Amino acid sequence: MKPTVLIPFGVGINSHEELGKAFEVAGADVEFIILNELLRNPDLLDQVQGFGGPGGFMMGDQLGAGQSARNRIKYSDLNAKLGEKFDDSNFPAYIVCNFLQAVAKLELGPVPMGTVANDSGKHETKQWDTAVNPDCETVWLKYLRDYDGPVFAPISHGEGNIQMPADSLARVQDENLVALTYEDGYMCDFFRSSRGHRYNPNGSVANIAGLGWNNNIMLFPHFERLQRDFQRPDRARVIEETGTASGNYQPTYLMFKAAVELMQTQVK
Repeated sequence: MKPTVLIPFGVGINSHEELGKAFEVAGADVEFIILNELLRNPDLLDQVQGFGGPGGFMMGDQLGAGQSARNRIKYSDLNAKLGEKFDDSNFPAYIVCNFLQAVAKLELGPVPMGTVANDSGKHETKQWDTAVNPDCETVWLKYLRDYDGPVFAPISHGEGNIQMPADSLARVQDENLVALTYEDGYMCDFFRSSRGHRYNPNGSVANIAGLGWNNNIMLFPHFERLQRDFQRPDRARVIEETGTASGNYQPTYLMFKAAVELMQTQVK
C-alpha cells in the first residue's frame, strides 16, 4: 500500500495538481479536497500520512491573501489540527507560497515570523539558485545534503519577503532550522549583465528561502513546479553533458522521495 497525501484546493489555489504530481512521482497516492471541506472536517488529516499546503493564486494572490486564508483557518478546528500534525515528526508536511503566508500568520511555524511585499515592489516570477543547509535535519533534505549540482527552483509571488524578529532569526540559525537560502549562481550570471548582481528575489531576511522543522518544510520556491530536466534553466548544458534533458529533475524528485519514504513507514 502506498501512503496518501492530502492536498487542499479552491479559493484560488492553482498549484495543487503540480504538487500532487510531485508526490505521485515519488510514490504516494494523493487526495485533493476543497479547503472548505477540510475546514468542516479537519479529522480527515488523521486518515492520511502527509500533507501538502499549496499556493498559486489563493485569494487572487493579492497582498494579504495569506491573512484572508489565515482568518478562515484560525476560527475553525483546522487550526488546532494543523498544529497537532506539524508537531508530529512522522507526518511530513510540504508548505509553499500562499500556504506559507497563512501558516506564518497562524503562528504555526517553528518561530514567530511574517511575510511582507517583495522589496522589488513587484511580483517576481523566475527561477533562482538555492543552497541547501546540510545541517537542517528535516527529512525533505535527506538526499540533498550531498547533492552535487545546482539546485534551481521557480518562484512566483508578490509577498515572498520573509521577516522575523532578531531572536527568531538567531534561533533558526542556531538550531539549523534554515533549510534553503537564495544564493549567487548560474541564474545570477545569466541575468547579471542586464539586471545587476541580485540573487534574493524578494528581500527575505538572511536570504532565507525555506525553513525545516519536525520533518516539515515551508518555503517560497516552488520545487513542485520544476519536475523535469527540460524545465531547467541550464537545460542546454544538461543536453550537452548527457545527451538528453528528459529525466526527472533530481532535487525535486529526491526531496519528495525522502518524505514519501517516511510516510510509507506509517502506512497500516
